[in-house]
Amino acid sequence: MSILIVHSDSKYAVSASFRRPREGPELDLLESFLRAMPLEIPDGCRATVFREPRLESGFPDLVIVVWHLATAKAWSAQRKAVEPRDLRLMHYLHQVRWATTADLEERFSRRAAAGGLERLQQANMIRRAGDSWTPRALRASFAATKIIAIEAKVDRWSDAIAQAVLNTWFASKSYVLVPNAPSSELLHAAKRFGLGVCSLNKESVREVATPNGGLPRSYASWLLNEWAWQAWRGAKDSPE
Repeated sequence: MSILIVHSDSKYAVSASFRRPREGPELDLLESFLRAMPLEIPDGCRATVFREPRLESGFPDLVIVVWHLATAKAWSAQRKAVEPRDLRLMHYLHQVRWATTADLEERFSRRAAAGGLERLQQANMIRRAGDSWTPRALRASFAATKIIAIEAKVDRWSDAIAQAVLNTWFASKSYVLVPNAPSSELLHAAKRFGLGVCSLNKESVREVATPNGGLPRSYASWLLNEWAWQAWRGAKDSPE
């Protein structure tokens, strides 16, 4: 199972919530995109597609997480106990490389730091040295190699631009998806904000790409990384 699609009716054990899709031309556009699925998955990787997951930046239409299977396979079951708020702490440690317990208590509160540090340590995501904490190597704790956000719009593409910009908070690539060849105005706006553009033509996808951004970009990148792993575990353990 190289591509797994997760949505509001999925039975897989994912700690995410989703908005139910709304009937209309934009849903049809997204369905056509998923049928075409212009995505090359590298050897040893999997892709998890989330449909309208709830994030602090809104409900992106699609988020595609490409992740390294061997990395996630090595994670312990204790990782399931890690909470979303713990991932804020994890991302902070990844940014600063080390911090004392007092530093973390001041930034995140004593209660949040104590519980988060314990869960992250048990999940083998951080290590302690005296009264300081440091993250383990990113290649061992973060499996996602790409996080691609897709925002679809049949008209009023300026609305899609606004959400696609918000999606750069967590995504290494953020696209606007339109049904026809993009206008020069759309291409100009996308270039200005560092976005890509995809258009559909007879069930094939044309892409105006943008360079990959680095990962993780925020704690939401960690959330999507965790959800992809959780969905894979749920699908793997499903009797189907």
